[in-house]
Amino acid sequence: MKILLVTERSAGHVYPALAIGEKIREKNLGKNIIFFFTSSKFFKKYIKNKGYPVLGLTFRFRNILVDLFCRFIESIYILVKVSPDKVIGFGGRDSLFLVLFSYMLGKETYIYEPNAEMGKSNRLISRFIKNVLRGIPPFEKKQNHKIIGIPLGKNIVKKGKEELKEKFNFNHKPVVFCFGGSQGSQFINDSFFSFVEKYNNGSYQIVHITGKKDYFRMVDFYKKIKNNKVVKDFYQDMSDFYNLADLILSRAGALTLAEISFYNIPAILIPHPKAFGHQKTNANYLGDKGGAVVFEQNNFDSKKFEFYLNKLIQDGRTRQKMKNNLKDITIGVNYEKFSFNYIS
Repeated sequence: MKILLVTERSAGHVYPALAIGEKIREKNLGKNIIFFFTSSKFFKKYIKNKGYPVLGLTFRFRNILVDLFCRFIESIYILVKVSPDKVIGFGGRDSLFLVLFSYMLGKETYIYEPNAEMGKSNRLISRFIKNVLRGIPPFEKKQNHKIIGIPLGKNIVKKGKEELKEKFNFNHKPVVFCFGGSQGSQFINDSFFSFVEKYNNGSYQIVHITGKKDYFRMVDFYKKIKNNKVVKDFYQDMSDFYNLADLILSRAGALTLAEISFYNIPAILIPHPKAFGHQKTNANYLGDKGGAVVFEQNNFDSKKFEFYLNKLIQDGRTRQKMKNNLKDITIGVNYEKFSFNYIS
């Protein structure tokens, strides 16, 4: 049996696809699992190192008309060359024709949407395809939508907090984890930068993933700060920092929210304003359930942001209440407990 997993270029698409691919491979249901993936050489190499063939052209620049035309031709070529028995699409513009044509050719076809609000491609395809799998429960429930959660990587596990404090030379004070994603976020970095400048009183500890672009600027700044801190541009084992954190400041990608819910970390979320509204809807899902405070970047109130961040650092009771609210949110599913029973 040939199974084609069709992903986009972001981590939020590829990591759930990889987890599902691993589950299919564990059951020996698909001895020939092939990835369609259009991201950088780094991610392609990462998938290939897992033992999967990878197809898909990578374009240096994105132009919607050129992209659509090239993906149209590419989809026909791949379906003729591979002739998959089953296809699972994970959203994104690059996947549109390949998943839609698979359905039209009578292939057993699924789509998986991690976000609370479906992306444009998945929304279009879902009008035809009955097998729609969801990560975050949508606000509007539909009969053919099955909630399976977001599978987390094998390295996302719970660890002893005291051991991690010793590892990073931290003490008992609250730990704020500022994380803008693997690429970093200048807006989040600068907002947290301003806060630390004003509230540099040693009452909290800092973990800051800056991304490559802002790393050296932030390192120079933190040399002047007395708070215990760990500053990285990138860190391989993110479970260290999630387990260490008492509070997280981040964007609101589906995968990040899955990890926040898994670790029960109270959050301040600033959705990316250019994520087609996905992140805003994701953030509001957590905010409405009392697990996060949400700020919009386009209408950002720095004084209100600093007030809430300081309050959550100082007020352990409020953080505990948010942690309790997060216990009822099961977006992120541990890899070992995640089951994928939709392909037989």
